Amino acid sequence: MKIAFVTDGGKEIGMGHVQQSVTLAQELKSRAEIVFLTKSDNFVVNQIKDSHFTVIGKTNDDELLQTIQKIAPQWVIIDKIDVAEDFAKSIKEETSAKLAIFTNITAANKYADLAVTADFGSSFKNIKYFDEETKTLYYFGPRYWVLRKEFYTPSKKTKSVAGKIERILIMFGGSDPLNITSAALDELLGLPENYFIDVILGAGFNFNDEIHHVLAKHATKSANVQIYKNIKNIAEMMLAADLVMASPGLSLFEALSLFTPAIALHQNAVQAQAYHGFIQTFDKSEIDKLADILAKSNFIDPYDDFIMNLEIGQGKNELVDIFLNNIS
Repeated sequence: MKIAFVTDGGKEIGMGHVQQSVTLAQELKSRAEIVFLTKSDNFVVNQIKDSHFTVIGKTNDDELLQTIQKIAPQWVIIDKIDVAEDFAKSIKEETSAKLAIFTNITAANKYADLAVTADFGSSFKNIKYFDEETKTLYYFGPRYWVLRKEFYTPSKKTKSVAGKIERILIMFGGSDPLNITSAALDELLGLPENYFIDVILGAGFNFNDEIHHVLAKHATKSANVQIYKNIKNIAEMMLAADLVMASPGLSLFEALSLFTPAIALHQNAVQAQAYHGFIQTFDKSEIDKLADILAKSNFIDPYDDFIMNLEIGQGKNELVDIFLNNIS
């Protein structure tokens, strides 16, 4: 079986789509030949290559379509928030491949055989239904996040929420385009409490000077801060943390799946709107609320009934089975 992944990322749009695609590809690679297609720059190409997958770079959707026709895969899996409707329609009409679209908010989903959206579109309800008109099988809800293997280990179920916050993990994605990382670190180090703070910087993070400035500004507390980049043991670090600060999206749900409380700060209006009324998120301009949030333990509680009922990531095997055995 051949499967072609189409995904994009970068320092402005983040790396969440690329990360989820690579994770799914790793689940499928023992049974399928995998190739990645992207319109992104060499930074993204190299990130995918580092996961030992073949990557083909193209400049537009017409070139992507021509390459898909040449490869002739059984499945095309697109993971993007803004899939062009004409592109999806062309794959459906001009190739023999089945089409799956992840995390997309455009009308292109109607051309897919499978459309998966984990964090918006269903008010965080886990829904599976088949559209008789478009012949699209839809999966909605956090059950269908594709988490990495380390987030399914039994040890996570033994964790209890800390009575006192001592260790905080800051991670705002592969690129953190708003540089929330520096703002959060600055605010935490300015509080009277002495927290141990782990900071994970993604491969696309481009604000190192700002981080160094924050550490110099709070030199007396900088010894309590550890900076990490391109690490592989994120689940382990989330388990060790009493609190995770992340943007709403995959990293937030990874933390909650490990029963670690979280604070979410959104990167854009799409995130803010999608989570509004269901999971509290904050804007970067509200970073000065951290003191009050910490004092009142006003975190996203992983043991809250609403969060527990999300069944985060528990539907991954259903999705893998579809690709390996096709839609029944």
